[in-house]
Amino acid sequence: MNGLLEILTNKHWMIQPDFVKAARPVIQGNLNGHVALDLKDKVIGARAYFTSDRVLSDEHQADENQYKIDIEERKVSAKDGTTIYSWRENANDPFISVLYVDGPITRNGGDCTYGSVEHRDMMMAAADENNCIGHIFYINTPGGSAWAKNDYQQAIAYAHERGQKVYAFVDGMCCSAGMYLAALCDERYYMHPKNQIGCIGVMAAFYTEKDGSHNKFTNENYHEIYDPESFDKNREVRDIANDNNDKLLVEELKKLGVEFRADVKAACPKATDEHLHGKVFEAIEVTGILMDGQSTMADLFTKMINEAAAAGNQAAQNAQQQTIFHNKQQTTIDMKEKFPFIAALIDVEKMVCTEDGTHFDMNRLEDLNGAIEALQAEAAKVKDLTQQLAGLQASLDDTNKTKDELLAGKDATIATLNETIKTNEETIATLNEQIATLTTEAEGAKAAITTAEQTIAERDQTIADLNAQIEEMQNSAGNEPDAGAAPDTNGEGAQAAYQASNAPQWNPNKSAKENKEALDDYARSLKATIR
Repeated sequence: MNGLLEILTNKHWMIQPDFVKAARPVIQGNLNGHVALDLKDKVIGARAYFTSDRVLSDEHQADENQYKIDIEERKVSAKDGTTIYSWRENANDPFISVLYVDGPITRNGGDCTYGSVEHRDMMMAAADENNCIGHIFYINTPGGSAWAKNDYQQAIAYAHERGQKVYAFVDGMCCSAGMYLAALCDERYYMHPKNQIGCIGVMAAFYTEKDGSHNKFTNENYHEIYDPESFDKNREVRDIANDNNDKLLVEELKKLGVEFRADVKAACPKATDEHLHGKVFEAIEVTGILMDGQSTMADLFTKMINEAAAAGNQAAQNAQQQTIFHNKQQTTIDMKEKFPFIAALIDVEKMVCTEDGTHFDMNRLEDLNGAIEALQAEAAKVKDLTQQLAGLQASLDDTNKTKDELLAGKDATIATLNETIKTNEETIATLNEQIATLTTEAEGAKAAITTAEQTIAERDQTIADLNAQIEEMQNSAGNEPDAGAAPDTNGEGAQAAYQASNAPQWNPNKSAKENKEALDDYARSLKATIR
């Protein structure tokens, strides 16, 4: 019953949502007295003893990987809650502690699960014993209480302080809090490629009643009353029940989620964003990411013993010294499992091994000889192909060398062309500057020509005006009738006036331009005199 109550009262869960939905009607029915619980004893842990000095019953005997394993289980009674941690008396054999995490995880255990508190205490008790080699969590769980992680973390740290490794072995499901537990372990392995792995995340699942609500079945009203200074007590739940406000609870879940993902990422550095937000994977899909690989329990026993012995664990070294059946007795070897290549060569599935060893009859020797001969022929072909490959590689190397040389020549040519282009660009820039200077000078000359033409036009006009005045002065008789008697030189006045003016005469020996320039000079001097 305590396990169901914990599911009811603990709001923080690292568990598959489907399990919560399935458990809800069971919890409701049980609380209303409609479901009777079938109380049974359950196994919460086991010890795998490695021994060679006693005969074991078939159900507790295994001869894989050179060890005889005596598995002793411990049960806890769900009826009276009695937990038994004592093991067989005077057991000096080395052992590996196996803890079953089967079903939803709660701290206190109960009919639906094994409690993390029980596992913690059992693991720490085993770690204290000198004959303990290490620990394996046998996991098949959809997850469970977020707070159980603290118990497992404490127990694993305790084992590490004593130089003992902790493995996770998945046989079924390793989801949510189960994945958190696996991440706390040193290594993680799975039994079957279809095992379910992941569902990393945190959720809340609980019941609330609004203050003042009425239960129509019991005809009772529900009330919650707090002292004035307890305003934060149960606030995140009250906010949801009374105001449908989940802000405070989401903040709590967020903190747990950040811690969860960080711990998984630290243990499984190859995990990507895809793996960290609640998705469930088949074990084969996350091999090398969330799981280290596929294995059996017997292989894990051997691995843990060998690694612990190499690290100096005396119990593991003692376990390595124990010999087993196939050195003393007759046993059958599964050739396909143990020696798959030999089994394929001689087409033998099983072989009998005695204390004198394994023997082949003549037919098997001929089969083996033929198979080896065929392999040698294949090896010769491989050698020939290897030589051909070496020749092709040499040819490829030559081609690459030629390519590199051509590329080097191309680069030199490109560099020369770039230098030529740079020089031409500099020359063009200089010419453009010269053109700009000449253009400026040409524009200045053009302006000067325009000014000169205007000056010449004004001069020509002045000369024309002066010529007109001169002509007027030479041809006009005057307006003075009473001027008196004409002078002695009357009749020569035009000639005399012309001569007196010193005006230049047309010189046929000079060019028209020179005659014009002489006349222009005279006109300018005459104009200055008139002023």
